[in-house]
Amino acid sequence: MKIGIVGLGLIGGSIGLALRDPRREVVGYDAYPEAAELALKRFCVDQVQSLEEVCQADVIFVAVPPSVCVSLLAKIAQLRGPDTVVTDCTSVKAEVAAWAKHAKAEWFVPGHPMAGHEKGTAAFASAWMFRGATWLLTPTRRTKTSATKVVSGLIEEMGAKPARLDAEAHDAHVALTSHLPHVVASALAAMSDGDAAMRTAGPSWRDMTRVAESDPELWTQISLGNRAALAETLGRLEGKLAEFREELLRDVPDAAVLRGFFESGRLAKVKTTMDKEPQ
Repeated sequence: MKIGIVGLGLIGGSIGLALRDPRREVVGYDAYPEAAELALKRFCVDQVQSLEEVCQADVIFVAVPPSVCVSLLAKIAQLRGPDTVVTDCTSVKAEVAAWAKHAKAEWFVPGHPMAGHEKGTAAFASAWMFRGATWLLTPTRRTKTSATKVVSGLIEEMGAKPARLDAEAHDAHVALTSHLPHVVASALAAMSDGDAAMRTAGPSWRDMTRVAESDPELWTQISLGNRAALAETLGRLEGKLAEFREELLRDVPDAAVLRGFFESGRLAKVKTTMDKEPQ
């Protein structure tokens, strides 16, 4: 099997490392020569090729920023081999799904690995990036079952767990579990007073603000691409924080109300953790 990767950054490079096998060839393309050179140097791909050549692979993973994903998929649609299966890794799916339906792309399986790193480029790619992670797939009604099966098999080979849902549900879920945390992390980091804050910061601060180091351009694109769902989720968060703040500002705050705030979060987190544990 020949695997093609379009976009040789953190995710594309990690896919290449995770799928390396003597029995298959992994080739890649990136619009930026320096990114392609780095991916080749790190053995993320066996060869760097032109987009036309990569599009002849058996399976193509498209790992590019949201702003160029659809236009690139349209180009790949014209260049792909007759049996080539294509999947993407974009974290917002509505626009991608709309394109797939319009293009009647039976060979395309929209996807989104729920894994990553605040550091970008193939310099930080790893073969274990996706181990234990959920890999969301949002096939359309036209997507061939055989195409979804091929992509799911490769995802499982990388150690991830494929899960299916529709594009609208995907965007609503990731607005809460991925996009909102990045917004909050950036806000918290921006509130710090530099070195003075860092000298007193503990692990809670470091954990909460880790992803604030992520690429601002990428997260601007993601936020705009999922703006309706993200705005709705931000509104819910603002409501919860406002309730907590109002209680603190009462003449005699009710400790039970504050305790209930923390307890509801603790119970939700415990339940989520238990649901993910192997039975």
